[in-house]
Amino acid sequence: MDKLEATLEIIDRALTMFRPDELFVSFNGGKDCTVLLDIIHNMNRKEAKRIKCIYVRPLNPFSEIEEFVEVCREHYGISIATVTGGIKTALEAICQEDRQIKACIMGSRKTDPYCERLEPFKETDEGWPKLMRINPLLEWTCDDIWSYIRDRNVPYCSLYDQGYTSIGDRTNTIPNPHLKIETSSGDETYHPAYTLKDADKYERAGRL
Repeated sequence: MDKLEATLEIIDRALTMFRPDELFVSFNGGKDCTVLLDIIHNMNRKEAKRIKCIYVRPLNPFSEIEEFVEVCREHYGISIATVTGGIKTALEAICQEDRQIKACIMGSRKTDPYCERLEPFKETDEGWPKLMRINPLLEWTCDDIWSYIRDRNVPYCSLYDQGYTSIGDRTNTIPNPHLKIETSSGDETYHPAYTLKDADKYERAGRL
């Protein structure tokens, strides 16, 4: 079974365990959750398209991310709710606002910080809102993500074409130094994110 088939199987299982109105996709405009959103909205199961999408907006977001959220609203023909704050605060607000919510579908990969021991289905830790965390992309690499996006012409945030490879907010994110180009005139520019070598090792080099 290839990685996409395995991902689809996990989402199918989630829709067997929960009703669509009990699920939501945690979206931050990044490449991983962009792939997740695209997979869900191209599934053959109609109920998949009824899964809510919630933009977890940082306190100091990039304008490019904000613009991309609007692009996704139009491209997929969906409503995207917005909750501002850190992930724990956001989850608390989401669960308080909608008591039906029982599970969150996330774009986490095992190469992300603190995710190496995650499983496809894992409840939140003690002290967090009680939710099932569903992780369909755990086994994907950074290169897998970019192959999916580029092979299928999936829209993605313009920051990735400016050398950003892992995007948080304006306070903790810079272009990846491994993609820097110095021009003959002494100016600096950057290769796009999808050209990064050893991406799983250096993906977060632009995070402060």
